Amino acid sequence: MKSSRVLTFVITLLLLASCTSVNDNLEKMIPADALGVVSINVPDILNKTGINDDGNLVIPEAIKPVVDENDASTLSTLLTDLPYMGLNTSGKAFAFFTNKTFGSVLLATLDDETAARKTIERRTGGDFQQVEGINCIYREDNIYVINDKVLLIATVNKAMDVNKAAKHAVTILKKQRQSILDNDQVKQVINADGDINAYLQQEGLKLILKKSKTYREIAQRLPLVEIFTESDAKAYECHLNLNEASADLTTRIIADENSDYNKLLTTTLAGADANFLKAIPNSMDYIVAMSVKGGNFVKLQQIQQLIGMFKKLPYIGRIDLESILASIDGPIAIGMARDPHLEGEWNGVIAAKTTNPEMILNQISSFASSMGQAPEIYDGEYIYQYENKMIKLGVVDGVLYLKMLDYEQTEGYANELESVRTLFEASSIGFYINPQVTQGGTFTYGMTDHFNGKGQFIPNEKGVHAAQPLLKVLCAIKPPQAYDDMIDDDDEDNTAAFGTPIDQLKPVE
Repeated sequence: MKSSRVLTFVITLLLLASCTSVNDNLEKMIPADALGVVSINVPDILNKTGINDDGNLVIPEAIKPVVDENDASTLSTLLTDLPYMGLNTSGKAFAFFTNKTFGSVLLATLDDETAARKTIERRTGGDFQQVEGINCIYREDNIYVINDKVLLIATVNKAMDVNKAAKHAVTILKKQRQSILDNDQVKQVINADGDINAYLQQEGLKLILKKSKTYREIAQRLPLVEIFTESDAKAYECHLNLNEASADLTTRIIADENSDYNKLLTTTLAGADANFLKAIPNSMDYIVAMSVKGGNFVKLQQIQQLIGMFKKLPYIGRIDLESILASIDGPIAIGMARDPHLEGEWNGVIAAKTTNPEMILNQISSFASSMGQAPEIYDGEYIYQYENKMIKLGVVDGVLYLKMLDYEQTEGYANELESVRTLFEASSIGFYINPQVTQGGTFTYGMTDHFNGKGQFIPNEKGVHAAQPLLKVLCAIKPPQAYDDMIDDDDEDNTAAFGTPIDQLKPVE
């Protein structure tokens, strides 16, 4: 009996030592100048999602239909290939980003190189060849390498010949450069107790966003986002844990106390307040809010840029947007939902806690009247009509709101949703996604201050581990297409930032 316990103890030690060796080997391949690093706890994720079934990798029956329906999804492709990849399921996988030869690199360990080689050859339509002493395939700006039970998949930053790409892969696999392990802060983050851990330098964030047309559009039309993306913060830390009832995300922005980012947000952010939810229908697909001190808010370079753009608009630019924004003392929020009747159109609500709601109502009412839109006033609301939408302005508990809906509202308000109310009661900056959008659960994210944030995915489905519903949601995300980017590189029409119905009205002749 005693010898049995000793044998069990020895086997456990050997397994732990094996996992540590596997992880250390891959970590040492990550160069010290990587702009971002992600660690993926492969065994925990496979177990929690049900993919690891007593040592066999299978797609769970509950997930198969979603994978089959979304075969163009990158994650669906990965799940389809996973059972045949010969993956070592006892250690972590790592990804990192650079602005050097490779833009992004994935590293994982293999148990069966032959299985991995066959799967990759079938997927890429190519054959492995010996280049610079390693087995690799170079296809469409991606290089796939199998060497000493290590799988490396990298995307090049610019087109090059296979020899140059292979030579750079060798420097990673042979650990010929200084390792990220010399950075104690990064090492601590990627080895934290999380299913997925990430550390991203500010320069790395800029590098990733620079390649996104969608982000460039958002930044052009909503310059406020650059407070976070173009700041002098040092880095971003992120941890995702897949728990039984929810998937929990924690984030931290790393910035010096004397940084412009800290000074800016300290003077600009106001306290959390969920009262604005009384003005937003509970059917909105998305709700985002930021609580600000209006007097300081309007001084921000990004807001001055926004105000300048607004002033250039014909007719609507007459409204004193600066005084309106300066009167805000608390949350300014937007709720949006896709219009069920007109493709590409949205219903929306803007709400803001203001110290002078009557001043704003009078400004907007006077402007609309000059456009030939004298309002109907009913039950304290100013009502306008535009095409298929009814525009309503009103005040509730010191919160000014503007609704643009194509239906008569009969549903309740977002303050009746407990998870949403709890989020914004504690968050100066918050974001909510309705379960109707994800088709799998509710997602909330909030920042209690300008350094720390928490997100949570709560599945609709009960009685299953939260990892499975989350995996279904992620599989259903369509890959971006060229025509999905709504901005042209040469588009300089900044006035599109204010494309609301009222800006199309003209003065009464």
